[in-house]
Amino acid sequence: MTVARILFLARYRVPHACMALQFDRFLEGIDRTCICSPVPKEELWPIFERYNIDTKNFDYCPDSEIFERYPQVDHWVFDDDYRGWWLRQQAIKLSFLDYLSYDVMLMQDPDTFMVEPYRCYDNGTLNYMVLENTKHSYGYYKVLENALGIHRQTPHCFVTEFVPVLKEDITALRLTLEERNQRHWLDSIIENVPLEPTMEPWAREGNFIRWFSEYEFVGNWAMSRHPVNLQFQRRFEYDSLDKLQNFDPTKFNCFADAVPDLSLSLQFDWDKGITKDFEHYMAVINSRIG
Repeated sequence: MTVARILFLARYRVPHACMALQFDRFLEGIDRTCICSPVPKEELWPIFERYNIDTKNFDYCPDSEIFERYPQVDHWVFDDDYRGWWLRQQAIKLSFLDYLSYDVMLMQDPDTFMVEPYRCYDNGTLNYMVLENTKHSYGYYKVLENALGIHRQTPHCFVTEFVPVLKEDITALRLTLEERNQRHWLDSIIENVPLEPTMEPWAREGNFIRWFSEYEFVGNWAMSRHPVNLQFQRRFEYDSLDKLQNFDPTKFNCFADAVPDLSLSLQFDWDKGITKDFEHYMAVINSRIG
């Protein structure tokens, strides 16, 4: 039984990964880490080593593998939906789960890291990190009914950037989608996401968009199949790096980058191969978590 953390790493998130991977001591029971990224391994591994990130139990899988084997990810991009490339990224992440062969896979986005112990698979049971009594868009849940014939399983929310799955659940998901919808499983998902009115100013033009969460989809699917455990995530969402110093360890157990302008978030200097002001921000965080 291999438990692998799957880190989805876009190029602009490399500096966030340099920081998030410093806190792996809080992730318990992880055997391997698989970096899924468009950034070549030859670029990433020297960066990780520069920041004292031990790569001996790291694997690597490039996005190109997904584009070759799952061309249906491009069906998630729509001319009339300005969020199409965001949707496509979720299709890519789901495809990685189907492509990889680890027994248990913990999905992690590198802009979020725990500062309290978390074990994603405990005594044979998935342990989901959830947001207590949190609800998102209608489409996040309607697609469950449309594509799978199941309802939302919990009043809590799976969109925590720490989402474990069993390989056997992912295989069953693919087979169920294709049998129920009579088409490729990726098409079966996106074609069942309802259109919803968009927000201003696009709403004035009568635009509709698709709201979907890969985390809600796989979390609710797993919960419909077998018992799971739930652990509450208390997110400290900072919208400015200056606010890192406001972290209160009595209230929060997780850091989540919510800086709206990426140019004001952590930056990587590709010429020098370093994350800008890394030591300063690490010192701020460590002073808060003790």
